[in-house]
Amino acid sequence: MKVFFDASALVPLVYTRDQWHFAVRRHLALLGQSRRFTMVTSNWTLYEALTIVKRAGHHRVVELHRYAAKTMDIVAVDPAVESEALRRFVAWSDKTASVVDHANLLAALASSCDAILTFDADFLPIAQGTGLRVLGASQS
Repeated sequence: MKVFFDASALVPLVYTRDQWHFAVRRHLALLGQSRRFTMVTSNWTLYEALTIVKRAGHHRVVELHRYAAKTMDIVAVDPAVESEALRRFVAWSDKTASVVDHANLLAALASSCDAILTFDADFLPIAQGTGLRVLGASQS
C-alpha cells in the first residue's frame, strides 16, 4: 500500500504539540499492523511542512527533513502536474482546496498511491471519484 502524506500529516510526525500528532501516530500504527506500506510525499508538500514546522524551531526542520529523506519517497511535482493543478484550482471556484492540494492529489495519483493521509478536509471533495482513500480528514 502506498500512502501520500499531506503537510498536515507531515508536521505532526516531529512536532508533538501539533493537534494531529496522536492521530498521525495512530494511523501509522494501523497502517503498519495491516501490511507493509510506502510513505510518499511531494517536494512541494515537504517544503510546505518544513516551513510550518520551523515555527517550532530549526531543529524540527532538520528532524523532519531527515525523517522524510530516510523513510519517504519524495516525488517532484512535474510541470504537467503543476499546470493541471493550477487549471483545476482556477476552474473549481466552489471548492476551497489550494493549488498545492490539487498538485498533491495529482502527484498521489501519478505515483499510484492508494490513499492520502491528511487532516485537511479540502481533500474530501477533490478526491471524490479518483479511487484514492482519504485518511484522517474524514475522522477529524
